[in-house]
Amino acid sequence: MVPKLADSEEIAVRAAIHGRRRRRRLVQWSLGIASVIFVVGVYDAITHLPGSNPAIVPPLHDIAGSAGSLIAAGTLPSAAAASLETVAMGYAIGCSLGILIGSLRGWFRIMGYLLDPIIDSLRPVPALAYIPLVILWVGIGEDARVLVISVAAFLSCVVSVSAGMREVPVVYVEAARTMGASRARVFWTVAIPASVPYIFTGLRVAVGAAWGTLVAAELIAAQNGLGFLLEAGQQFLETSQVMTSLVTIGVLGFLMDAILRVLQGRVARWAPVDSGT
Repeated sequence: MVPKLADSEEIAVRAAIHGRRRRRRLVQWSLGIASVIFVVGVYDAITHLPGSNPAIVPPLHDIAGSAGSLIAAGTLPSAAAASLETVAMGYAIGCSLGILIGSLRGWFRIMGYLLDPIIDSLRPVPALAYIPLVILWVGIGEDARVLVISVAAFLSCVVSVSAGMREVPVVYVEAARTMGASRARVFWTVAIPASVPYIFTGLRVAVGAAWGTLVAAELIAAQNGLGFLLEAGQQFLETSQVMTSLVTIGVLGFLMDAILRVLQGRVARWAPVDSGT
């Protein structure tokens, strides 16, 4: 029988664990900020090299000035809001289908036999390759952009969810069945909770896929959005505007991923969010 810790010892253990987690977060944030500063510093050094063309590689102050002008004019906030709405809709649809189909495909053997050939044949095809077909089917409006992003998010999410369902420890399943749980009950009360880390991994991968598809999706006759802003900057040789659009896409994608990391930490406390130690 394991002896129970005294209250003072338990408090000390919890304090030590909390201290390690706090130091870990401090190191993580410090190294992350240092890496960003390093990349910005390297870029700034490149802009000062002899022969560097400011029209092609704009200095940091030009990018900051372009960002300030776009914000003051309301162009950047409007474009960011439009892109965020498009990505959010496509991401929600694609990931919802990815979780549903991935769960059925990974847990029920017959569903796997039926769906594996279809999904495995679709996965190698980039989501952008579906753009001509999407235009033919639904036109060139907002629905087309949402559909393309949905495809990208679905293909990124479904594989991870299926893998999670297939990696459910057998001992959990056998224990539930021994207690009289039906296969459907095991699915909802054992398989789904055990697959939560894999589901969040799929959701996080899908964030990158959704934003990565955004620019091409917004080339489908979009009149607003970060992809439209980026394309306009390229056409008029406004490289600072292009850089501003790229940075904004990166920041929004990072924030979405950070939200998922926080949610994963709260929903699946037993599973490490990071792969590192």
